[in-house]
Amino acid sequence: MTGATSHRGVRDVMRLRLLCVVMPLVSSGSLSAQAVSPTKSLDAASIRCSVTASAPVVRIEGTRELVGDVLLTCYSTRPEAGARRSEFLSADLTLSLNVNIGNRTDFGRGADVTDAVLVVNENNCSLPAGEGMHDACEPENSTVQGPMLGRRDESQPRSLRWSGIEFPVPGAAIGNASPSADCTGSFDTAGGCHPRTTTLRLTNVRARAAQLGASGEVSNTAVPLEASVTLRAAGAIIGLERSSLRVAEAATGMTAEAASLDPDRICSHRETVAEVTITEGFAAAFKTTGQPDLRPGDPGWNESFYPIHEETSGQGSGWGGTRVRVALSGIPQRASVRVPSSVACASGEETGSLELGLVDGASSSGLGGMVSPGQVGDRTLSIGSDFEAAAVYEVTNSNALVREDCRIPFRFSRTGPPGSLFRGGNVEVSVSLAPFQTASTEAGTGDELRFVDVEFSPRPSFGMTGCGTTIFFPFVTNRSNFDTAIVVSNTSADPHGTRHQSGQCTLRYHGSGGEGQPDPATQRSVEIEAGSQLAFTLSNGNPAKGLAPLTDFEGYLVVECAFQHGHGYAFVTEQVNGTAVLAQGYLAQIVRVADDVGAAASPP
Repeated sequence: MTGATSHRGVRDVMRLRLLCVVMPLVSSGSLSAQAVSPTKSLDAASIRCSVTASAPVVRIEGTRELVGDVLLTCYSTRPEAGARRSEFLSADLTLSLNVNIGNRTDFGRGADVTDAVLVVNENNCSLPAGEGMHDACEPENSTVQGPMLGRRDESQPRSLRWSGIEFPVPGAAIGNASPSADCTGSFDTAGGCHPRTTTLRLTNVRARAAQLGASGEVSNTAVPLEASVTLRAAGAIIGLERSSLRVAEAATGMTAEAASLDPDRICSHRETVAEVTITEGFAAAFKTTGQPDLRPGDPGWNESFYPIHEETSGQGSGWGGTRVRVALSGIPQRASVRVPSSVACASGEETGSLELGLVDGASSSGLGGMVSPGQVGDRTLSIGSDFEAAAVYEVTNSNALVREDCRIPFRFSRTGPPGSLFRGGNVEVSVSLAPFQTASTEAGTGDELRFVDVEFSPRPSFGMTGCGTTIFFPFVTNRSNFDTAIVVSNTSADPHGTRHQSGQCTLRYHGSGGEGQPDPATQRSVEIEAGSQLAFTLSNGNPAKGLAPLTDFEGYLVVECAFQHGHGYAFVTEQVNGTAVLAQGYLAQIVRVADDVGAAASPP
C-alpha cells in the first residue's frame, strides 16, 4: 500500500469516527442548535482555554464595523496513565456582543448563515462552509476541519454561534496512533497526534457600533465594544480563563466643516468657491477598495477568502472604499454648483495620500454607482426643486497609519441673465459616511447600508453673498405741477479696493396713476456699471437708460439693483409757469440686501 493510499485510509477512518460524534448535531446538511449528549465528557472537563482579543478603533457611526479577532488557545491537562482520549470533540461556541451583530446573511449559504468565520488551528486554506468539514489541504492541517461560517438567530441579534465544531483534543492521538505519550515529534499528521494546543480564531466579526450612541457631537472619548464567549463540548462547559473581553473601541469616524473662500466674488466675477473639509476621526477611519479594514489579527489569508455577496457588484467583503456624501440645502436661486471628479487632498507643501473619486449613479443614501476610472474635470450637480444638491465621493487612496483630511471645493456660478438680481443666503451642509440609513432605523434596509446618518451639531454652513441692493423711495410724484428726479448710484467703484460690480435695476411703482390710467408697469434699466448713475425724472423718464416716462403718478418707489453698494437720492420740485417755486430732496432708504434663499426672482 502506498503512502498516499495509507494516508487517505487513515483519513476515512477518522471521518467515520467524527461522523459518529457529530451526527446528533447534523440533519439534512444543516446544523441543529439542540444540546449534545448530557453525559459529561472527561475530555471536555480536562480542557482549558485562554481567550484574547485585540481592540482596534472602529467608527461609532458604523453598523457593520470589523472588531478584533477573538483567539481561543486551548490545552489539556495530563491524562491518566494508559488513558486514550477522543481525537475530536463536538463543540458549540457562542460569541455575544454588547451591540447587535453586523455581519451579512443570506448570501447563498442560508438565511441565518453569516460571513463571520471560525478557523481551527489556523487551517485557512479553503473557502468557509456553514458546517465543520475536513478539506483536502495537503499536507498541512489535513486532519483539521476547514473554516466555518457562524450563524445568527433573529431572536438573539447580539450573538453568533458555531455548532458542531470538530474540536481537536490537544495532544490526542489521530486515527490509529498510540496514546498521546507516543506522539513526540509526530504532531498534526495522520497517524500522529494533534498539537498540544488547539486554537479557535473568530475573525471577520462585524458589529453595529452605532448602537453605542453615534451623534454629531465630536468627542475624543472612545466607547468600549465588549464580547463574551461560551464554549461547550459533550454537555460540559470548557473552562475559559477569560470569557469577557474588549474587542473594539468605537470613536467618531469623521468630522466636517464648511466655509466660503470669497463670498463677494459671486457678485464681481459671477462665481465663487466654498470648501467642505472632512477629517478622519482617527487613522484608518477612511478605507479603500480591496483593503477595507486594517486587520487586528493575522489569519493568513487575503480578501478573496471571504464569501462574495451576489448583490455587491463584485465588491465581495471589501464593500468598496469608504464613501462620503455631502449634501447642500438652501442653494440660492439662479445658481449652479460644480464639483471636481477627483480630489487629491494634499495641497501646497503638504504631503499626503488621501484621494477621493466622484461616484456616478449613487442613490440618495450613497449606495450603488461607481467611480469612473481616469475621470477629470468638474461635474455640474443636479439641483432639485427644494434647492438641494448632493455629491457622493469614494476614498480611492489613503494612508491607514495617518489621520488625514480633505478639502472638497464646491464652485458656484450665477446662471441668470447678465445684470439680473442674485439672491444669496446661508447654505447648510449635511455630511455623512455612506452608504447610510437614518439613525432611527435599527435593522436598515440592506446589507450594504453601513452607517447611520448623523446630524452634526452645529451643522456646517457657509454664506453666499446676495448680489443686490433694495432702495426705498417713500414719496415720488409728478402730479399737480410737481415732478421728482431720481438718482441711483453704483458705488462699488471706490479707492478702497472694493470689487467692481455691474447690474440692472428693476423699478416697481406703488401708488395711483391718473384717472382712467392703469397702474404703472414694472420697468428695468440697462446695466449700470460700477461708478455710474441711473438718473431720470418721472415726467420724462430716461429712454437712453431704458426707462419710460410716467403720467400723473403719486406714490412710492422700490428699486432693486443687481449690484451691491447701491444708493439713491430723490429731488421733488414744484413748478409754476416753468419756474421752480418749491424744492425738497432726501436720501432713499436701503431696505435690505437681497439674501432670502429661494425667493422669487425679479421678472425678466
